[in-house]
Amino acid sequence: MDTEEFAGTLAVLPPQEKIRLIYTHLDDLPEPDKIRVLLSLLKDEKSSAKVRATALKFLRQTSYQDAELFQRYLDDGNPAVASAARAAAREAGEQEQKNRLIAESVLKKIQATVDRDKKIKILKAIARLQAPWVEHVLLEALADSLEAVRDFLVQELSGRERLSLALFQKRLMKPPWYARSAALKILGMKRIPESLKIIESVLEDANADVRRNVAWSLSEIGGKEVVPLLVRLSKDSNHYVRITAEEALRKVSEVRFS
Repeated sequence: MDTEEFAGTLAVLPPQEKIRLIYTHLDDLPEPDKIRVLLSLLKDEKSSAKVRATALKFLRQTSYQDAELFQRYLDDGNPAVASAARAAAREAGEQEQKNRLIAESVLKKIQATVDRDKKIKILKAIARLQAPWVEHVLLEALADSLEAVRDFLVQELSGRERLSLALFQKRLMKPPWYARSAALKILGMKRIPESLKIIESVLEDANADVRRNVAWSLSEIGGKEVVPLLVRLSKDSNHYVRITAEEALRKVSEVRFS
């Protein structure tokens, strides 16, 4: 049973049959599709308590370890959902701590590597891994002072099917400025509408290159929501930021500048 067939069948089944289908056929799906299906069930207000509890149980068995999401269900009125959320949040918290320690160790090795080509080779090997700490390491490595390393990371991360916007939000709150610029390039290349709020958070960044990349990213995502943000950037104190914002406005709207 492929993902489309699974999701279509799941949509029309009563709660108990949905649970049975999850137990018998969920493992037939690729990991990313499995996570998407379970998250949609969990967040669907029409899902029964038993279905949501089952979704939480099975999410624990995937690479999806979002403790913050699980914690939202700790006070659920249904004991089964609250219990499943507690178990998922506890395991996710423990896993996050392990992942953090592994990531810190790997990042120290990368930072200690001076040779550019060797460093990129290490990062390519890491990028091929399926471990949950990989994306965190690749994002943090954007702080590398070598432009060639950052260019590789931008291409690698922008080519990934799924990205953690929570990790991007944390990366945009930290120095150096060129790591923030690189993260913005990735978000722009991915064209994820949900990333607009994250991009907006650095609209007034102290660094002009970061603000210029904000304008570029907004133009890539497009939509009416980006227009007022680009108008603000078109009045920026920096000449290059203003030019980029004006070009972006021409791209996403009918605004013309004389």
